[in-house]
Amino acid sequence: MQDADVVVSCAHARYTRSIIENLTSRSTSLVLMGSAWRYSAIPNKRADEVREAEADFLSSSHNGVMLHAAMIYGGNQENNIQRLLAAIRRFPVLPVPGGGRHVVQPIYIDDVVDCLFAAVGMQWIGRHVVGLAGKPIPWRTMAKLCAKSIDRRFAIIPVPAFLPLLAISFLNRVRATPIDAGIVQRFGENVSIPLSEMMEMFAVQPREFEVGLQLALENWRRHGAV
Repeated sequence: MQDADVVVSCAHARYTRSIIENLTSRSTSLVLMGSAWRYSAIPNKRADEVREAEADFLSSSHNGVMLHAAMIYGGNQENNIQRLLAAIRRFPVLPVPGGGRHVVQPIYIDDVVDCLFAAVGMQWIGRHVVGLAGKPIPWRTMAKLCAKSIDRRFAIIPVPAFLPLLAISFLNRVRATPIDAGIVQRFGENVSIPLSEMMEMFAVQPREFEVGLQLALENWRRHGAV
């Protein structure tokens, strides 16, 4: 990174401090990926790591931006929507904390990439933090659109959050790979990420979830992922 004018990191935000410590004193701009976990009020290691990374960036002497993306879907490594599609195919009924009425803001991967490219080309003065998100949509509506996209019908049964949390607690005792309970807890949390800053700063209009989902499905089918 010694001769770099811009350093772009799509690695986990926890590596932000290491990146900053290994930069030279020359004027190098940073474009860093964080996570919308940063906005969660739920006690969670992921959220803490992103907030610590943001604090390291803001206290540094380097200009640039940290981008906190909400749930990204559409890439070959994506698993949130693919897992939901798999569950809809397998089960006619899904028990969901609170009935899935909480609001989510999934953002299509190409919209995130467009923001990254725009950020790299900008002349940053100072340190900025920008949220990247799609248009707000209830989780249950997102799930219904997923079912429609694969010609399936299913029912959502509202359940108290403590039931899946008990199941996760049990599974974490017997599994080698722990399940993050924070994912379930976020079903009771509405985090609103304004779109105006992303749209004005990067000239990126996030596409509707239904549009992005069709693009994602086309890509996954080409690669045999779904």
